[in-house]
Amino acid sequence: MDEDPSEIIAELARKLSVGKLLADNPSLTRRHLKNILEDASKALGKKHKRAAVVSDSFDAGNSGEKWIVNVDGASRGNPGLAGAGAVIRRGGEKIELKKFLGQTTNNEAEYEALIMAIEEALKRGADDVELRCDSELMVKQMNGLYRVKAENLKPLYQKARGLADKLKKVTILHVKRNLNKEADELANSAIDTAVDH
Repeated sequence: MDEDPSEIIAELARKLSVGKLLADNPSLTRRHLKNILEDASKALGKKHKRAAVVSDSFDAGNSGEKWIVNVDGASRGNPGLAGAGAVIRRGGEKIELKKFLGQTTNNEAEYEALIMAIEEALKRGADDVELRCDSELMVKQMNGLYRVKAENLKPLYQKARGLADKLKKVTILHVKRNLNKEADELANSAIDTAVDH
């Protein structure tokens, strides 16, 4: 079988009618369902370095609402074991993404998180996205205020810039770390999951 099992789980999570599943199974809670999907994705995804969708999904397509996306990367040792995390919100719904990156720098992890989030937003039909990051360097580079001098960041910047340019409207904002806690927790969780197994 050529398909990545964690990708199949992620696709199932994206297409799953959460409301119907919960209605049909009164003892099942949203938290329990999230944990089941997260555990399955972790178990299957540890052989693959792909992003895992670990929470309730919303339908594809854009209803004209702005998509709010928080991203963060973490590296223990810089360079060291690293992870990427993202939280995507539209209206009252959200999904969470995380990805184990192996050995990399913190700045590389920040870009990987941004790339992962934009790819997911594009896949879901977003066209107006506000990206929130606590890496001032990356935000200023993406907004053209700083040049990308580090050779290791140039290909990541080019990929992120190319993806961002596919969006009809994109805003990239710097936020304080305390306003980016969920994305940070997901990035660190990706590392913890890999270390624990």
